[in-house]
Amino acid sequence: MMYEEGCSTGAAAGAASQRLDRRLMLPVFIIVSLDAASSGAILPILPFYLRHLGASPLVLGLVLGTEALSQFVAAPWLGQLSDRFGRKKILLASQAGALVSLFLLALANSVIFVLLARILLGLTAANFSAAAAYAADNSGPTTRRQAIGMLSAALGLGGMIGPGLSGYLADISLTAPIWFALGLSATSIVVTSFWLKDAPVPTQPESHSSDNGKEERIDRKALSFRNLLASPVIRALVVVLLCHYFSYGMFSSQLAVFLGNTFIWNEHAFGPKELGYILTADGAINILAQLFLLKWLSGYFSERSLILLVFAILSVGYVTAVFADNIPTLAFAVACVSTGVALARPTLVAALSVHVPQQRQGIVMGTTQSLVAVTDIVTPVLAGFIVGQSLYGAWIGAVVAIAVTGAAIARSRLPKVDPETAGG
Repeated sequence: MMYEEGCSTGAAAGAASQRLDRRLMLPVFIIVSLDAASSGAILPILPFYLRHLGASPLVLGLVLGTEALSQFVAAPWLGQLSDRFGRKKILLASQAGALVSLFLLALANSVIFVLLARILLGLTAANFSAAAAYAADNSGPTTRRQAIGMLSAALGLGGMIGPGLSGYLADISLTAPIWFALGLSATSIVVTSFWLKDAPVPTQPESHSSDNGKEERIDRKALSFRNLLASPVIRALVVVLLCHYFSYGMFSSQLAVFLGNTFIWNEHAFGPKELGYILTADGAINILAQLFLLKWLSGYFSERSLILLVFAILSVGYVTAVFADNIPTLAFAVACVSTGVALARPTLVAALSVHVPQQRQGIVMGTTQSLVAVTDIVTPVLAGFIVGQSLYGAWIGAVVAIAVTGAAIARSRLPKVDPETAGG
């Protein structure tokens, strides 16, 4: 949360306003961009860094899976801690963990130190969930989707800048991008420390009895994520979110392998350079969709309708990609998938946020991040097994079937009218 001059509480002002105050969002936008660029700078060189240390592709998979597993374990707890102690403190703790992780990675002389570095990064990877909770604190129900969209655009910006600069720095040495990422992480800590203004921790519901805090403990229990799942709408949104990330995870984790085996790009095989073109285009589309398209669509579509539109765009992109035999068709597929993914995260996260009490935003964002980490563990292995057997039809069929399942659940289980616009 933040306070503006002349306002009693930033959160209350944000909730009351029909327009998102971008001055409140600018610091966290920069923080998320820096953190995403730092992470993005590592991804292109990590496989080669591990290979330099003697690791096999299987070891690379184990490192990535272990990182996702540690994130799955830690994210809900860090989200809950942000509800108790404030967003800024948890952001700083996460950034400090990332800084130590990068330092350990830069000095690693064996695979075990790389593994330890990535485990530490996963255990402290609460940056986006804490930032999303901050955005929820400083936006009202009608601007929540736009606020989360700005953070997702920050992810896209960082995800485009980090890998791009990393490619040039890798010509110097494999550790140069790591030191660059460490510098970005340190800058993020400085921005958080001196620019982000944290407000008092969101208050828990008041108890009318002080008898040993019994009723207060009951209130806390009632607001746990497990109890929040008693709401049919929240439960449906969580399942829809998992359907999206599971289908997209299966698609994205094996797209490069599929195209490398089947696609001819200007009379030569699809390779790392061509993948770089796709990642750069994906980042640019992400930014444009988050900052401009999402706001425009939000004015015409309800929460449920927008989710259905997202699944439709993604499904078209998935099917087109597998049948693409020329660059323009592949470009259309990438545009569809990138646009759908760019719209999906803020739409689904904002929808969850609107249906959750203000004082439980952190734990919901953290648990959501944890659930996404589960898909990051499972989908590469499952999709890799299918594509490894050259069962491309089964692969894309499973991807589309899961997406269609998410759309069907959204259509049947989510309300037709958004809660922030419903009467009463």
